[in-house]
Amino acid sequence: MDVQTAVNNYASAIKHCKNLEKAHRAAGNGGRGRRDAETSINRGAIVMTVAAWQAFVQDLATALRDATFTEIGDDFERSLLAAAMTQWKSDFDGAMERFSTPDAAQTIALLKRAGFNPNPSWAWNQRGGQGSGPVQVNPQHVVDVIGMWLRIRHDVAHGHATVHPLPILTAVRDPKASAKLKADPTLRLTDAIDCRNFFTSVVRVTAEAAVEYVGQPTPKWEETPRLLLGLHPSLAKKPPKT
Repeated sequence: MDVQTAVNNYASAIKHCKNLEKAHRAAGNGGRGRRDAETSINRGAIVMTVAAWQAFVQDLATALRDATFTEIGDDFERSLLAAAMTQWKSDFDGAMERFSTPDAAQTIALLKRAGFNPNPSWAWNQRGGQGSGPVQVNPQHVVDVIGMWLRIRHDVAHGHATVHPLPILTAVRDPKASAKLKADPTLRLTDAIDCRNFFTSVVRVTAEAAVEYVGQPTPKWEETPRLLLGLHPSLAKKPPKT
C-alpha cells in the first residue's frame, strides 16, 4: 500500500458521510421543534467520520510499513537482521490491530513505530471569522479538537441520550442558544459537517507530510479539501476525561 491508496480509501469512506448529509436535508420537513430522525443521522455521520479517520491512520501505518520494507528490501543476508525485521513487522501489525481509539496520542504512537511523527504537520492558517483576519491553527489545537470529537463519538457510540457540551458543537457556540440548550446540546447538521471537514483537513496535512517522509508523490484528491478546524482556535481546549 502507498499513501495515495490510504487517501483514496479515506475519500471513498467519507462519501458515505456526505450521503448522510443529503439524507438529512431530504428528511427535513421545515417544521419547528426537535427533529429526532435528523439528529440520529447527524450522530451516525459523526461516528462514521471518526471511523474513516481511524481506518486512514491504519492504512497510513500500513503504507509506512511497506515503504520501510521497500527501502531496505526483504531478502536479508544477515540472519540477525532478518529476525529483527520479522519481529518488528509482527509487533507493528499487532499494534495496528489493537488501534481502536484514534485519539492524537495513540495515532502519533502508532505512526512513530515507522519513524513518522505526524504532529508537527497539524498546522495551517484559516479564516478567523467575520470581521477578523486569518488565524493560525497549531498542532495543540488539532490535538484538542481530535479529543473533543472522540469524546462526542464515545457519547454517541455508547447510546448516551445527551452529549458533552463542548465548544466544537454549534449549539454551545451559538450566542442565541438558551442556557438549557448550551448545557444539553443536540447534534446539528453543521456539527456533522464540521466534524467531517476537520478530520479531512487532518488527513490532508498528515498525508502530505507522510509522502515527503517516504519520498512518494503528493496525494491527489478529486477536490482538494480546505483546511478547517471547525471553530476559532481560541476555543479549542482539552475535553473532559472519559
